[in-house]
Order: sequence, then C-alpha cells, then structure tokens
Amino acid sequence: MRIVRKKARSGNQLSAGAEKNRRYFLSRCRERGVRVTTQRLAVFQALAQDPAHPTADALHEALQKTMPSLSLSTVYRILESLEKEGLVRRVSTTNGAARYDGNLAPHQHLVCRLCGRMNDLNHKSFARLGLPAARFAGFVAEELDIRIVGICMECRSSGSG
Repeated sequence: MRIVRKKARSGNQLSAGAEKNRRYFLSRCRERGVRVTTQRLAVFQALAQDPAHPTADALHEALQKTMPSLSLSTVYRILESLEKEGLVRRVSTTNGAARYDGNLAPHQHLVCRLCGRMNDLNHKSFARLGLPAARFAGFVAEELDIRIVGICMECRSSGSG
C-alpha cells in the first residue's frame, strides 16, 4: 500500500508529476477542442499543485495573488466545464463540500471523517478491481471511485478521534 503525500510547491514551480499532468491537460484540451485560456490553465495548475484536493473557494484564494481579477464564479464555471470534459475529477468528502482532483490517474482516497483531510492512495489490490460488466436494473457503471473513510493520524494523535 502506498499513501501519496505530496507537498504543495510555491510560486510557478511545478513538480515533475504536476508538469506531466499539465502536459496531459494541454493535450486532452486540444483533443477535445477545448480552448486553453490563461484562466483555465491557471485553475488547472493550481489544482495540480495542491495535494489537498481543494475546493473552488480554496483555488480562488490561491489564485488571487497572481490573478486578482479572477472571480469566484469564474473558478466554479471553469471547474464545472473541466469536470464535464473529464479533465478534472470532483471528489466526494464527508462534509459535502465539492473538492477537486487534477490527478486523473487511477487512485483511491483516504478521507478523515473528523477534519476532512484527504490523501491519495495507490493500492495494488484496488487497482485490480474493474467495473462490473453486468448491468444492474438498467444501470451501466462508468467509473469506480473508492473512498476510504476513517480517522487520520493527526486527529488520532491530537485526541480528536
């Protein structure tokens, strides 16, 4: 089992993984005919650099320093359109707030039910799971989203859990 804990980078410096995601994002946009605007790229890069699976509000706040004219509603619209195009993923949490993930590679999430912290998890046994081929009452599965909910180490050690 491998828990991935990435540290956010400062400035415009991208990690190797974030740079790879950026290149993938640019190529997917071109394939799908999605215009790559400065704002879309900035939102995606901020998302790719933030390992905390940020909310639209958190992304907006992070981008205000470099893009003060970027509105919160624009960030929401960008995330909605990128999600619709399959370029980012909305990740479910325990508190209902929409959070986003720029990592499109198959992986799972560990979610703390107390503080809401979310970490990526790459576990080989989960990676081998596939979508069921059978239809259930007319339902066709399109995606497998594994979220493991529990109490993180920080909450356990602080006595919260």
